[in-house]
Amino acid sequence: MGKKQGKGSIAMEMWEIFRQEAQRAGFSAFGVCPFAPFADRLLLCRAAARIPAGAKSVLSVLFPYRSAGMEEAGRNLSRYACVEDYHMAGGRVLQELAGAMARRIPERAFVPFLDNSPIPEVEAAARCGLGVVGKNGLLLHPRYGSWVFIGEIVTDADFMEAGEEPRGCPDCGACAAACPGKCLPGGDRTGCLSALTQKKGALTEQEEEAVRRGGLIWGCDACQEVCPLNRRAVCEPHPCFSSPSTRLTEEGLVNLHGKAYGWRGAEVLRRNLRIFSEKKETGK
Repeated sequence: MGKKQGKGSIAMEMWEIFRQEAQRAGFSAFGVCPFAPFADRLLLCRAAARIPAGAKSVLSVLFPYRSAGMEEAGRNLSRYACVEDYHMAGGRVLQELAGAMARRIPERAFVPFLDNSPIPEVEAAARCGLGVVGKNGLLLHPRYGSWVFIGEIVTDADFMEAGEEPRGCPDCGACAAACPGKCLPGGDRTGCLSALTQKKGALTEQEEEAVRRGGLIWGCDACQEVCPLNRRAVCEPHPCFSSPSTRLTEEGLVNLHGKAYGWRGAEVLRRNLRIFSEKKETGK
């Protein structure tokens, strides 16, 4: 970058570098917003210590994960859990993108974050112009819907982007009506079906019945399935996600490495499998 360039032209050149590297890394949805709106309200986590000094910008990228294979009959996992754990698959790609940016602009720092982030990632992505915020708290992208993981890179490079005020969804009420636990919007999350499938220990009879009705061993997609902004969502997963594994069986509990549900351990998953096994045996 020439020393005589103004701030505007330097910012444009940095954006072009980011565009090139993001597309090279397989991203088709990405954007930038100022770091300032988050500076005084970072989420409490150890990762906050990694924020570079003098942070100026947040670069957001989306990892679409939904594929046509997930729509086949017999799926017993939430769609996000059908692909390799995105912390691993997406983390590698995001780390490589941050490294590429650092090589292209060596005088600046580029620090990647994925899920375990001090940045409110949904809000950041919305400020980057990547969609609206649904009543279920998820980002809704115009092409990929809510079927995306979000990553961000915080940098001390000043991209001079004003960003956008986060916009809310049309508030049609479909997600609230479809929520099995009646948790939306902003309700009591104790009945959240996804949370129940992840809860340790024994479930009550009422909780077990809720899991049976939900039909999934892990997670819940109810609010996303009814969202009108998801109706035209395309199935174009990021290249880091290979063929989905849509069904968990007892044999699958032997090796949980690389699975989105692996952190919870086999016992909770075995309990959930038993719940559905009993349903089949009793015909309930």
